[in-house]
Amino acid sequence: MADDLLADFPCLRDILDAELAEGPDAGVQLSISHAGVTHDISVGGNGNGAAMTAATVVPWTCSSKPIGAIAFGRAWDAGRLRPDDLVADHLPDYAAAGKQAVRIRDLLTHTSGVPDPLLSLDTGDATLPSWAELEPMIWSVITASEPVRPPGTGMNYSPIANWFTLDRLLAAIDGGAPGDSYRATCRLLGLSATLGAPDLDPAAIVRCVAVPEEETNLRRTSVAGALPLPGTGVWGTMRDLRVVGDALLACAEDDANPLLAPATVEAMTSTHWLGQSRRVLSTTDFDYGLGFMTLPHLFGKECSYRTYGHAGGNNSTLLVDPQWNIVIAVYWNRRLSDVRAVTRRIALVDAVYRDLRARC
Repeated sequence: MADDLLADFPCLRDILDAELAEGPDAGVQLSISHAGVTHDISVGGNGNGAAMTAATVVPWTCSSKPIGAIAFGRAWDAGRLRPDDLVADHLPDYAAAGKQAVRIRDLLTHTSGVPDPLLSLDTGDATLPSWAELEPMIWSVITASEPVRPPGTGMNYSPIANWFTLDRLLAAIDGGAPGDSYRATCRLLGLSATLGAPDLDPAAIVRCVAVPEEETNLRRTSVAGALPLPGTGVWGTMRDLRVVGDALLACAEDDANPLLAPATVEAMTSTHWLGQSRRVLSTTDFDYGLGFMTLPHLFGKECSYRTYGHAGGNNSTLLVDPQWNIVIAVYWNRRLSDVRAVTRRIALVDAVYRDLRARC
């Protein structure tokens, strides 16, 4: 832990001290940028008996969804597709079982009307086949899935199926292979993150832990996270995830930015679906843009109304606040239940905001 750095973040220090009191496996990796100044803070353990460092590789799970959104935005900017294109116009197999009316917009806002069919699958202790065999099996499950409501009329958050489909669609347009939309975007951003869990020394990678009531959910998340699944299976550092947020901020400020047009970023990070979380806390129905969570109070009470980003696995978050020029990427090596995870996120984010304002 960089005590000299945390001396400038007294509110954050209190939050991190409370997290570390939960046990030797509890750890936090945090990367912050504010007005061009970055701060990397790592504390606690990695779950493998080693210290959490800024270089420790962690799972991003659904916090990686903005990478897929960026890949879509680049194709949109290039005129290769539009949000209201029918998915089946690019992937004819997707029309099966009554999904012919689903648009790309519905994938990006989780309003396809099709519950994620992969959430109900439990492999138990079974050995999975190779990815070359498993990838087409996943696609066959998705194409066979039936909608439960018309597209665009309700949100069913889809951790796996929608981004898997989006990646396939982008591959069909660009002539690439499954997963290439993520790999190409990571390369473009200069990230060292990988699609699928890397084979590293235990000291260099986390072993995810959970509170007892979340162990089953962690096991399922870990199976999906270890696979090269777009939107779920990215591994890297929070420093790399913060770079994703920095790149989005830079696009909004520079008409000549080669990543995305400013208008595209504004369109994608505006709210396209008004969720139930305006009235109750919901982890399946909340304000959403084209690939981004857009309800500021799910990130922190101190955030501006323009804040967007994504959370994942009840233990990671990317937050981008254009109003205050703040980007926060954080990973906790301790999965909590839904309400406790949101409460923990808000407490940490608000502490960072208070400390940053005190430094100004």
